Amino acid sequence: SSVLILGDRLFVSTSNGVDWSHRNVPAPFSPALIALDKKTGKLLAEEARGISERTLHANWSSPAVARVGKRDVIMFGAGDGYLYAFDPKPVEDAEGLMVLKERWRYDANPASYRVQDGKPVPYARRNGPSEIIATPVVHDGLVCVAIGQDPEHGTGKGSLSCMSPEGEGDRTKAGPAWRYDGIGRSISTVAIAHGILVASDLSGRVHALDAKTGKHLWTHDTGGHIWSSPLIADKKVY
Repeated sequence: SSVLILGDRLFVSTSNGVDWSHRNVPAPFSPALIALDKKTGKLLAEEARGISERTLHANWSSPAVARVGKRDVIMFGAGDGYLYAFDPKPVEDAEGLMVLKERWRYDANPASYRVQDGKPVPYARRNGPSEIIATPVVHDGLVCVAIGQDPEHGTGKGSLSCMSPEGEGDRTKAGPAWRYDGIGRSISTVAIAHGILVASDLSGRVHALDAKTGKHLWTHDTGGHIWSSPLIADKKVY
């Protein structure tokens, strides 16, 4: 994970996750995201929303920042498959702990990835839920991110969501501005330019979508797995 620098604060993913068994999180009450003083390294705050307790594998996404009106909001793709929005300014909770206040959350997994026929879908299944590894991208009033898993787990069903960075509470039922389920599991950060969003998945396909509407424009199969993120430059996709 890359560190997000915002003013005199650093926002850092702890990468908290499972042990060798891939089933047990040894530190379920440890934070998935923390804030540090840039100059001294002092711990300023941590998320206390129970992300680690719900983590599927690990917290690897890099935090990003969105400007909402006159304030900044921290975007964090978590190991439980949710996209979170946190206030960057630490606040004290009822127990005296300095925390990052959650503004909203959104489950980036379609409901059918979580539950089928009334039963939870196991994480290891090809059609099961995934965490967020890619970095959320904020562009033109939307924040976009895809779900995915450790490439060692193989390919599987993915999903790409774009939504407004504004909001409150659990926004899962309200849904995103648009969602594209034609993509496989992805660890890649999307690229956006000239109104076109380009995303790649682990199976090796590159997808182009209208950034505002999610309309599918084209898909290209590279014939090999993709771990890296696409780059748009000089009207070309690299």
